[in-house]
Amino acid sequence: MAATRASTGNSKPRVAAAVSTIPERKPKATTTTRKPAAKKATTKKSTTGAGVAKTKRKPNIKDKAEGALEKAEGTVTRKPGKKAAGAKKMNGTDGKTARTRK
Repeated sequence: MAATRASTGNSKPRVAAAVSTIPERKPKATTTTRKPAAKKATTKKSTTGAGVAKTKRKPNIKDKAEGALEKAEGTVTRKPGKKAAGAKKMNGTDGKTARTRK
């Protein structure tokens, strides 16, 4: 006859360990150390002012919508270039008029 847990005196309740459902974050990979970059020859900067005036056009509704979608896509896929391109399209500084005129 098989002995039960109650008869052997080892009748503590069996409780399963609680499993965490929170996803674990992986630690970021560390980069290897590099030699410092060699200094480039400095060129004289222009004395016209802080920024360069950019040609800006007035974006239409279609450009704003496309830019917003492109920016969101860049955010989701973690592509900063795509995100910046969407923002430039929304603001009208993507150079669209410069490409079409000739």
